[in-house]
Amino acid sequence: MSSSAKAYVRGRAADVHEAHHHVMPVKKYLQVFGALMVLTVLTVLVSYLDLGPLALGVAMLVALIKAGFVVGYFMHLKYDTRFHAFVFFSTILFVAIFFALTFFDLKTRDMMNTTWDSHQFAKDAGLVERPELKDTKPLSPEIRAKLEAGGGH
Repeated sequence: MSSSAKAYVRGRAADVHEAHHHVMPVKKYLQVFGALMVLTVLTVLVSYLDLGPLALGVAMLVALIKAGFVVGYFMHLKYDTRFHAFVFFSTILFVAIFFALTFFDLKTRDMMNTTWDSHQFAKDAGLVERPELKDTKPLSPEIRAKLEAGGGH
């Protein structure tokens, strides 16, 4: 028997040559693991701080650094071809764009509520009782009964 492994390609036997491109020492794995543990403790400590609107940004930054360690070392992207890194970071870019659009939507959602009474359909439906109000308020029993009875437009 031959010592090299055999495989079949298009019905014919072919030699298989396995090669491990990069083998990292255990010390490097332990260093990365230690860095991940320190960042995890940092994440917990930051959660107890009152950072206000910066809390999400700091949490995302720490998570991004931790993901970089995992992808770079444990998934060996640091030692892989540039094409695989390009595909990975393109994906991250598109996810970041989708998150940014979602955050923008959430940030501007209250702007609609402050101008609610300026929309004609709200006035026609009786949802705004007094146009001088810039915020919604509970409906009066008369208007609620009219809407429930199907009155209006």
